[in-house]
Amino acid sequence: MELSSIDEAQMNFLCLYPDNEIEDLKTHLYEINNSFSFYTNIQSCIKFIELIKNEKILLVTSDLYIPQILLHVDIFHEVNFLYIYDSNKDQYKYIFHENLNIVGIYAEISLLILSIQEQIISINKQFYQWAFFNEENYLKRDLSKQANDFLWIHLFHRVITQSPRDKQAKQQSIDCVRLYLKENFEEEYQSNDALYCYRKNSSLQKMINKALQTKDIDQLYHLRYFLSDLSECLSREHRKIVESGEENFVFSQEMKLSKNEFNYLKEKQGKLLSIKGFLFLNSSSRNVTTEFIQNKDLIDVILQIECNIKEMGNNHIFTDLTRLDEKEEVLFDLNTTFRLESIHQDKQTWLIKMIATNDGEFIIEKYIEDTHRQIENVSIPIIFGKLMCDMNEWNQSQKYFEYLLNDLSSNHEDLAWIEHSIGQVHHWKGEWNEARIFYDRAYDRMMKTGPIRTKDSALVLTNIGEILHLQGNYEESYEFHQKALAIIKQYYSPNHAYIANSLENIARIHRRRAKNDEALIVLREALKIREEYYNGYHVDIAMNLNQIGMTLLYQDNHNEVLDYLNRAMFIYEKSYQSDHIYIIENLQTLAYLLYEQEKFDESFNIYQRTLRMARNIYPSGHFIIAEILLGIANIRNEQGMYDESLELYHQAVTMLMNSYSPAHLNIVCFLIDIGDIQLNEKMNYEKALEVYQQALTMLETYYPSYSSHIANCLNHIGNVKEAHDQYNEALDYYNRALKLQEDYFSSDHIELISTINNIAQIFYIQDNYDDSLVFYKRALKIRQNKYPSDHISISYSFINIAEVLKEKNNFHEAIQFRQKALEIQKKYFPSGHSSMIDTLESIGDIYKDQNKTSEALDYYKQALEIGTNLYSLNNNKHIAINFRSIGNTLYALNKYDDAFEAFEKALLIEKEQNMSDSINIGITLNSIGNVLYSQNKLVQALEFYQQSLTFSEQFDSLNYKYISITLWNIGNALLAQEKYTEAFSYQQKSLNMRETYDPLNYTQIASNFNSMGTIKYNDGKYDEALIHYQKALTIYENYCSSRLQDMIVCLSNIIMTLDNSGKSEETLNYRQRILAIQEKHPKSYKDIVSSLINIAHTKSSQAKLDDAIDYYSRAILLLKEFDPTDHVQIAILFFWIATIWNDQGSFDRTIECLEQCLKIREASLSLGEEDITLILSCLSETQQARNQYQLSLTYEMKLFLIREKNLSPNHQNIAQSLSNIGKCYEHLNQLKIALEYYKRALSIYVQHPLNSTEQRILKDNIHRLSTVLNNLEIQ
Repeated sequence: MELSSIDEAQMNFLCLYPDNEIEDLKTHLYEINNSFSFYTNIQSCIKFIELIKNEKILLVTSDLYIPQILLHVDIFHEVNFLYIYDSNKDQYKYIFHENLNIVGIYAEISLLILSIQEQIISINKQFYQWAFFNEENYLKRDLSKQANDFLWIHLFHRVITQSPRDKQAKQQSIDCVRLYLKENFEEEYQSNDALYCYRKNSSLQKMINKALQTKDIDQLYHLRYFLSDLSECLSREHRKIVESGEENFVFSQEMKLSKNEFNYLKEKQGKLLSIKGFLFLNSSSRNVTTEFIQNKDLIDVILQIECNIKEMGNNHIFTDLTRLDEKEEVLFDLNTTFRLESIHQDKQTWLIKMIATNDGEFIIEKYIEDTHRQIENVSIPIIFGKLMCDMNEWNQSQKYFEYLLNDLSSNHEDLAWIEHSIGQVHHWKGEWNEARIFYDRAYDRMMKTGPIRTKDSALVLTNIGEILHLQGNYEESYEFHQKALAIIKQYYSPNHAYIANSLENIARIHRRRAKNDEALIVLREALKIREEYYNGYHVDIAMNLNQIGMTLLYQDNHNEVLDYLNRAMFIYEKSYQSDHIYIIENLQTLAYLLYEQEKFDESFNIYQRTLRMARNIYPSGHFIIAEILLGIANIRNEQGMYDESLELYHQAVTMLMNSYSPAHLNIVCFLIDIGDIQLNEKMNYEKALEVYQQALTMLETYYPSYSSHIANCLNHIGNVKEAHDQYNEALDYYNRALKLQEDYFSSDHIELISTINNIAQIFYIQDNYDDSLVFYKRALKIRQNKYPSDHISISYSFINIAEVLKEKNNFHEAIQFRQKALEIQKKYFPSGHSSMIDTLESIGDIYKDQNKTSEALDYYKQALEIGTNLYSLNNNKHIAINFRSIGNTLYALNKYDDAFEAFEKALLIEKEQNMSDSINIGITLNSIGNVLYSQNKLVQALEFYQQSLTFSEQFDSLNYKYISITLWNIGNALLAQEKYTEAFSYQQKSLNMRETYDPLNYTQIASNFNSMGTIKYNDGKYDEALIHYQKALTIYENYCSSRLQDMIVCLSNIIMTLDNSGKSEETLNYRQRILAIQEKHPKSYKDIVSSLINIAHTKSSQAKLDDAIDYYSRAILLLKEFDPTDHVQIAILFFWIATIWNDQGSFDRTIECLEQCLKIREASLSLGEEDITLILSCLSETQQARNQYQLSLTYEMKLFLIREKNLSPNHQNIAQSLSNIGKCYEHLNQLKIALEYYKRALSIYVQHPLNSTEQRILKDNIHRLSTVLNNLEIQ
């Protein structure tokens, strides 16, 4: 071939764009390639596309044309590379359209141009005429799974030179070339004429070399006779050169290369290569490589080829045609191998120096030998066809084998392998039923036609097992693999690669059974065999490494996975071109690893890359494409793009339905993913339950022995029940799942973890913290027995345990567990992870519950910082969630302005990103409404609630649960504005919606009745309020017995209503029910104390004084046990008890309580505090009631000194103390002193005219004592 063999018409550049915007785009696109054709009318564009046959098409268009393109998808499906520019962000769904080969959607011209340039470079590489062999150490490595153009060229040469030379082959060749030669060619052609015909006809050269370059098997198969003749002529002429005795030849050729191709060659210096065709050098031509580039990118070079005949031996590689003509011409055969020695500049001209070698013959012999090591005595034609299959050239391989099948006799020994190979082609293309037909035919031919080939049949049985695996028939697949393994063990050594192949297939079935430990053991055994058999390097080793990495990924051993994937990729890249299926599979695993590590942008980019690669290789709707779409759907789900995620899930399931049986296990898994979005993100519980039930039915019908998968599905159904607040039903499903798993695995198997945690969570929700802790600790023990102490999953158990400890008020221990979890996560995720954010926020929650505000906010801000660093602008969902979390915390801390700011930031992110899940926008608006409501900005709060309701009704109209909450909030805001009728109407709407669409959500229905009762209460309609409160209470008692705090609130509302309606005597029963709940499920000792006091007050008002004292005393005991520093409350309780004893005339007990009260208050208050003076006064009065005036005087004097110190001299309280002291002295018969105190008291009272009664009493006392004293003096 001349080095200008690329057909300029192999790529068509088109642009379909609106007329008013196309000129600016032209300028940019012409910079890439000046052959762009521009259209503004889609019909004109369609007509041109319909004319293109067997050529590639690159189309740039606007999203405005996408609806029309979709109407003609059968035509635009032929576009190989579709670029969409100036797109609306909402057009995401088009990028993954099954029948459109969309490369990307671009809003910036620079990104569009860059992407097109990269695509052109990639395309050009496919049409480079150089076929390099990258394996330097090939003599020491098994080449049987290598697949590249270099091997193809050499093996094809073997095939044509060894192909049968019969009349049919000759006629096919003549028919193929007759258009290029003279009319009487058929009658005159002789094999010796092949070189002359080729040399003299440039059109024939171009046709042959294009067929070789594109591996057009239709033309090449029909040309095989002519090509064999041409190669034989070259060989014959080459022998003449050898016989001439001349040994050294140097040939030179001027040529032009593109910058890209030139740089490509510079990277390959020192490598072996062959040319994709017959290399034809002549002095009259100045060769130009034709790429999709402009002339300014061409570089002048001189190609210099050195040939040493002696070193080449019998390798007939070229003929010097100069002697046959005046022109200097050299023609190299297909199997010529060169070493690219160097590229250097000499006098302004680049010199590319190559040396002809015989390495190609050594390589192809090694390849054939290594293949025979796998399949003994398989023929060269079969090896060639299998090579094309290994190169992903499935259509060409299929055509080739079908030609062989048609041309060979019915008893040819290759027929079984041909049928087997056609089966493999269908296998790779995803046409499994067709594959099975050919596998069965090959197996029958091997086993029913003599001689019986049992040994070869093992390979066919293995392939049938693989087909059954892909079809989801795992147990039947297992039987075939076991049968194949038995034959392999009979005919091969224990360390043969075929043993490892069977082991890997068996391991993959273990993994489908969810028995990853067994799978990993078998895979490591297979790897050991392969590394020994292949001397540590082979494609099968790479496949094994990928399978181990995938299994470790399923076991959450993320740190080990990357090493296995990198080792596999190193081998793949050395063995295959960059778009090979095995590279796609390895990239898929890598993308999933990055997804698990929450590196969503990196993962998404890899999935997009693999999607483009897969669409170029696989037929539309192939299951691999579906798997890639699933990976992208998972990412979109995590990024909060739930609608796009659901669209992709449904698209993937539709593909799988066309590939798989309706009950395939992969479809079940996809359904569960769809259910998860409906449950967790869309909150459509009915739809989620429907999808999960569908999956469960499929599992129980078609996979009844796959208990692990059934248990997983039961867990998901349990999750729906939990979300519905149907905790007992959820627990039933979780327990069913656990029983299945314990029977299938063991009671301490790692697969039980999620179920155990689910059960623990239910107990936690039901405030059954002890049982919750038991299950969480069981999960921790299983993980600690399975993993090293710093494994990430152990951190998750620490977090769960900490949450329970927090609720048990063991704050210190809870923080310790979470700090330990955080240490593991920092080590495991050095660049950050959502689990770290959750842990930091949970530590903040503990500090918040302890009213340690600054510490709490510090941890929340750390969480926000990680989220900001971790997630890009394309993944703002988590940052928005962070701001909402901070907002909620600040709101709980009554920092309403700061909370408002945090919620506003979340709202801004959500609106700027035009996030598809407007549910979150609705939630944020609702949260802002809550802040404003708490600030008593009721009008503004109502506006935000109404906006939230509008968003929900517009974008999530089926989410009745959330809409009912918003209606409930609006009702509360109207209540606060005393708009009772409107408030009641909204609460009624909320209630009606819940009773209609969510009738089992008893908790929320009860809250509606409670709120409606509150509206009636505030409206003064106490009887109606009591009716609604009683309805709420009935629901709590019958259906929500675990909602203890809600029940307490409802009971309190009933008590309050009864009090205000004058029925206080009826409150005692309700107060005692509150106390019973609090004592049975202690959450806060303060609440119990409060209830005890309220009951005591009620008992006291009912004159049940002994009972009242008993409840007051129980309150004191609790306070002394849990908070002995609460001096005020303890003193008050003693005072109340003293009051009752005093009323009963039990003065000794009264004084005892008052002394206790005084002791506490004096220790906690400074003298002069009002409480102390009151207690002293009461003690004095009680002693007087006992006629103990001396003791009373002591208290009165102490009280007087305090008042004298802290009050003004003429304060009436001082007058009161002086009067009381006088009274004590009078009763102690010290009348003169008594008279003096009475006079001092009166002198102060007269300054306070309003105290006329005290003045009159004191005047009477003074008169009476003065009279007595006067009488005594007279006597």
